Amino acid sequence: MTTFKHKFFGWLEAEAQRWTNPDGSEGGIVATDATVHASVVVPGSATIGPRASIGYGASIGDGASIGPRASIGDGASIGDGASIGDGASIG
Repeated sequence: MTTFKHKFFGWLEAEAQRWTNPDGSEGGIVATDATVHASVVVPGSATIGPRASIGYGASIGDGASIGPRASIGDGASIGDGASIGDGASIG
């Protein structure tokens, strides 16, 4: 796993990596301290910020942006281009 510095949301710099989707394809940028269930497909255009949590079977849309400390519950669906703010809780 290769990590790099990424500026999330234009202001928050943190260690990140490219997500590997369950089918082996390259996914979006995910902060290294985020918790993302292995079943989640993260589209290449999506970002998941520091300390965010994404549960089993959650669906992340193209271009979605998940803020720091946000929590997306099991089976929740986040649509294309959605922006989930700092500390938000969905599902």
